[in-house]
Amino acid sequence: MRKEIMEVGGQLVPYFRTPEFSEIMLDSDRLLKKFMNAGRDAQSIYLTCSGTGAMEATIMNCFTKNDKVLIVDGGTFGHRFVDLCKVHGIPHDSICIRFDEILTEKHLKKYDNKGYTAVFVNIDETSTGQLYDIKIISDYCKRNDTYLVVDAISSFLIDHYDMDTYDVDATIISSQKGMCIAPGLSVVVLSDRIVRERVKKIDIKNLYFNFNEYMKDFERGQTPFTPCVGICMEMNRALNLIEEMGLENLLMSIDKVAKDFRKRVKELPVTIPAFPLSSAITPIIFKDKIAKKVFNILKDKYDVYVNPTGGDREEYVLRVAHIGDTTIEDNKMLIDLLRKAIKEAKS
Repeated sequence: MRKEIMEVGGQLVPYFRTPEFSEIMLDSDRLLKKFMNAGRDAQSIYLTCSGTGAMEATIMNCFTKNDKVLIVDGGTFGHRFVDLCKVHGIPHDSICIRFDEILTEKHLKKYDNKGYTAVFVNIDETSTGQLYDIKIISDYCKRNDTYLVVDAISSFLIDHYDMDTYDVDATIISSQKGMCIAPGLSVVVLSDRIVRERVKKIDIKNLYFNFNEYMKDFERGQTPFTPCVGICMEMNRALNLIEEMGLENLLMSIDKVAKDFRKRVKELPVTIPAFPLSSAITPIIFKDKIAKKVFNILKDKYDVYVNPTGGDREEYVLRVAHIGDTTIEDNKMLIDLLRKAIKEAKS
């Protein structure tokens, strides 16, 4: 987290039912939609919840049991869309992508002309680090006239992302990834098409997650329920810092750090996947079952945190993040500590 954001986080939280707070939210919204090229008529929903809450809210407001959804299920978060569709009774099929498999056009072609009304995808499957090719997914949606829902939580403001060019109908993001602010705020940015054809027509039986109420209140820069005010203040500072720096400069900086780490990690007895990687993280794969040991050594002995992996790879894979204030000097330090931790874990 950048020091400027920590300074905002240490300030008193202002009262929010004021014109001043509304202006802050409207300013944030302008920048957010600018950075994802959301289109002039796109509308944003600001939710005080986790990314999963935003995923569920999107399904509830945009889809019904009369739909048929195709889900790219390549890991924990792709499968979360599957779980949510099960909970809400949305008919669905999955394209299951193995850890060592790359999503290609061939995967999608077999689902042409099968009556799907939407595609759900986590454009960077956070649990594996694979960055899917949004163009082939968008092309599938265009030729099959389906809605495209993208969880861009661990890709937006990290990798290039363009909502308008690829005809994305709903983009889901959360505060703690690309914006590098505290967790607790999620945003759903909706295309004019899905607002007109779905959100305004579906009679959602839910009070807190009713998008129509959020859109109505946000005309004046407000939300229908108490927002996470402190995180909203952090968001405005973060987005303005990116505006000052330039989005392209930010993306190049993150990419540079990610590539540097991937070059340096070759010094260690680990491998990294061959599939396309997001600049957000690098999965490092151990030959032996030592990932959890290495994680705990880094945490307990050196006060350094990397990301563990769940499921059947928890003993073999760790994930290293490159977002925020991470630098090449941090890479050098981490490689040195990983070398020590691996040696200790094997002893």
